[in-house]
Amino acid sequence: MLEKLTDPANVHISTPSQHALKLIEALLEREQQPVVCEVGIGIGATTAAICRLLANRGTYHLFDYSSRLDDLKPDLDGLGFTNVVYHGNSRRKLDSYNWALAQMLLARRAAGGAVPVFDFVFLDGAHAFHHDAPAALLLKDLLKPGGVILFDDYDWSFAISPTMNPAVFPQILEVYTDEQIKTPHVRLICDLFMDHDPDYQKVDIGYRSHEHRRAYRKLGPKEPRPA
Repeated sequence: MLEKLTDPANVHISTPSQHALKLIEALLEREQQPVVCEVGIGIGATTAAICRLLANRGTYHLFDYSSRLDDLKPDLDGLGFTNVVYHGNSRRKLDSYNWALAQMLLARRAAGGAVPVFDFVFLDGAHAFHHDAPAALLLKDLLKPGGVILFDDYDWSFAISPTMNPAVFPQILEVYTDEQIKTPHVRLICDLFMDHDPDYQKVDIGYRSHEHRRAYRKLGPKEPRPA
């Protein structure tokens, strides 16, 4: 898969997320064996960069289509990265990474120990409410106190997508309402489930006006909550 990074056709998705890398760099300053999660790998740009940054420290969980993970695994194996755990799902219409996350949460609850597992999560999935809303809720339970979740494409909508907008892909009108096409689904998820949760604090990642990504830190049990 990583050969796609040099294809000019993929220039817009071949650059790693610098926000994700900076947040993991900060994490490594306090945790030498972090547990990191990435939901949605694209063509592996951020994934490969995170692997290099971790340098086989801790554990790196990947969630995406099984076919994508199967393409990526030989590349990461060949580069010597042995700390990666793969969680694949099918391409059936209503299957997605949120099912794998649900199974992980169930298993951790049944085990009777600590449920939270992730120190850092990068959610870069379908950017669609019916996939990413349940994923966000599951990830909130799976994130450790002090951990950070980074949402990608906070400002994205089907309407502004070069490949999914109705003029290019009219079939989208059969699946979503006009309001759903125009609304940034990730922003809606953050508005509903993150911004008003007293256990989460927005992290300043450098934006001053228009946000493309948004990050939140889960407060520890002894940290003060907003009044």
